[in-house]
Amino acid sequence: MKYLIFLSLLFFACQPKEKDASIEGKWEYVKMETYNPAEPINLQDSMVNVLHESQKGMTFWFDNKNFKATFKRPDGSTEPMGEQPYELAKDRKTVILNNTGRADDKFPIIELSDSILKINIFYSDKAYMVFKRMD
Repeated sequence: MKYLIFLSLLFFACQPKEKDASIEGKWEYVKMETYNPAEPINLQDSMVNVLHESQKGMTFWFDNKNFKATFKRPDGSTEPMGEQPYELAKDRKTVILNNTGRADDKFPIIELSDSILKINIFYSDKAYMVFKRMD
């Protein structure tokens, strides 16, 4: 029995660890979500709906150390919103946009997986944005 427990522990200890999902890549806005699942986003509220509609087609690109944001115009073309250096905090829970001449912007990451990025760029305690990986 002692050997069985030892072998089980050895087996689980030798299993490869899941690597952390990378933020690098292209992400497209999907929707907004609330921190409280019992209170879903109310798209019937005209202000909330305007915000949601204006974010459709928004993309974020994270490469080695550069962040780019674009939005889609009504004619289908894309327009740059901005580009700047960024860093991912060591704990992987914050994206830091490095600004010149003012404090850096720090956006909490709610979830990061291979396919989903949930990030709070509103500085809101109620809602955040959900992006899906495009590449």
